[in-house]
Amino acid sequence: MFNPLFRFFENRVSPYPAGEPQIPPRGFFAFLWLCTAGMRGWILLLVVTSALLALYEAMLFAIMGQVVDWLSVISPAQLWQEQRLWLIAFAAILLASVLLLALHTQVLHQVLAINFPMRLRWLFHRLMLGQSMAFYADEFAGRITTKVMHTALAVREVVFVQVDVLVGVSVYLIGILALTASFEWRLMLPFAFCLVACRLWRDLWVFCAAPWAYWPRAVRCSLDDDRPCHRCL
Repeated sequence: MFNPLFRFFENRVSPYPAGEPQIPPRGFFAFLWLCTAGMRGWILLLVVTSALLALYEAMLFAIMGQVVDWLSVISPAQLWQEQRLWLIAFAAILLASVLLLALHTQVLHQVLAINFPMRLRWLFHRLMLGQSMAFYADEFAGRITTKVMHTALAVREVVFVQVDVLVGVSVYLIGILALTASFEWRLMLPFAFCLVACRLWRDLWVFCAAPWAYWPRAVRCSLDDDRPCHRCL
């Protein structure tokens, strides 16, 4: 029953593109940008659905609070007659969230989760075919294979974490702050304090600072086999 639907999303991104692969740039963000070629539209859709789901979760508290406010002044028997349109709107939002979550899941798991790394592995493999025999004589075959296999997975995880953490969590926190500020602006202060001081925010900043502070050092350490990694980091 659902096989045609799954097949439709699975075939949106080709894991074996026919074009000639480009030599990756040396910069981290330039490398990530090149790796997302051919999938940027679906990644943008994933970002939009993640933001909308986070906004819906923040709005759910406002909807529940509004229903509680109505029940404090209206009897349950008269709630449907007096607030029929709002209740229908709330029900439509709940049903739309199911469809939105289904779309988000399909894009995440059917379109990108498998095709994203497979596409990168194919491109990296084609780039490796252009290397000389001397290159392979000076390198370990297992190390080359490991880099090709794991780099594709690492790029996918970086993109997915960026969508989930930077987009989803940020939109959710902004929605919660806006919701509390609509009641009383002073209620926003504890949330703002937690946002600055809590471990989640520190982890978020560490994740954002890693491309500039830690990853270049790890790259230099990996290229220097005689230097202990703890001295590089």
